[in-house]
Amino acid sequence: MQDARISDIVVPIRGRDSGRPMLVVGVSAGYLLLANGKNRRFERPKRKKRRHTEYRAPCDGWTREKLLSTGRLSNNDVRKALALYAENIDSEERGEIQNG
Repeated sequence: MQDARISDIVVPIRGRDSGRPMLVVGVSAGYLLLANGKNRRFERPKRKKRRHTEYRAPCDGWTREKLLSTGRLSNNDVRKALALYAENIDSEERGEIQNG
């Protein structure tokens, strides 16, 4: 299991937000700060224990660069990164159905 870092996409496995992909926007003493751009805005991220999340994938390069260089993203940027991840997952699942 890979350890999540800033700008990775994780899915909470406990709590109200469980099952919904979120972007790691910060790290604080054993906790991940998560945002999805809608319910959880970048300005007020959800603080979640690492063990209550599951790593899924790194986000796209543009979002990673912007977050690491400026330390800030707009909520629209967060939503776009999660949409790209969802699009990637959908295309992989379609490929498996066609090949399988």
